[in-house]
Amino acid sequence: MSLKITRRDLVAVLGSAASVAVVRAQNPPAGEPEDLNAAAKDLLRKDREAMAKVDLPMSTEPAFQFKA
Repeated sequence: MSLKITRRDLVAVLGSAASVAVVRAQNPPAGEPEDLNAAAKDLLRKDREAMAKVDLPMSTEPAFQFKA
């Protein structure tokens, strides 16, 4: 089984991981949450917002041509 990932996907994942690490370093979690489901949803929302702040330039994706 091979895992295929494009360069653009790889840059998006690495960029989002870096931005999430920065956001988490600035806002450390406070203690154990009582409701784990709500805490997970809140963490997902914060991570999604952090990833949306990362600007991915168009030059990240290489030029390509479809050939029939």
